[in-house]
Amino acid sequence: MGSRQGHDNWDEQYAVDVPPPWEIGGPQPALAALVGRISLEGPVLDAGCGTGELAILIAERGYQVVGLDCSRRAIDTARTKAADSALDIEFLVGDAERLEDLPVRPRTVFDSGLLHNLDEGGRRAYLRGLTAICAPGAVVHILAVADEAGPGWDLTPKALNQLFPAPHWVDTTVDTADVLANVDGEELHLPAFLLSTRRAT
Repeated sequence: MGSRQGHDNWDEQYAVDVPPPWEIGGPQPALAALVGRISLEGPVLDAGCGTGELAILIAERGYQVVGLDCSRRAIDTARTKAADSALDIEFLVGDAERLEDLPVRPRTVFDSGLLHNLDEGGRRAYLRGLTAICAPGAVVHILAVADEAGPGWDLTPKALNQLFPAPHWVDTTVDTADVLANVDGEELHLPAFLLSTRRAT
């Protein structure tokens, strides 16, 4: 989901028999571990939720969750998964570059591979939207592939910190992590960063 591909292209990723590389049969382990060790405050926004694996994990822990993705196919699959699990999750088809249009003011945001798929203009629009919709004290967690992964990846700790400047964002940390991908049946571990930051009060 993002500016590097149109919405139709993201839909095409979910239309083939072979799942896209980021569909690994569960949430990214780095974020699943984070959810398991921190206290969350709802409502929670899963931005770029794909087929809903992380949103489902969070909802199973009793939190109100809204999942957002630009791919209607992904959202349809996420809704089916939630219904099969008897979970009440709101999944929305929407644009990460227009977060201001969302009918939710999250206290916690998770981004599992959305930011790194946006181009420079998309990132600016996405961050403007996060600043607008996040209430004071809201916490944002972003898992993004690092520049070390090779050509086409450009995020560094410095770049991530610059995206969340004071005075709007405080207590920003950037830790190393992995992003898992599945390519032709092979599990790949891509170097990544896990950013956490808080909307200033």
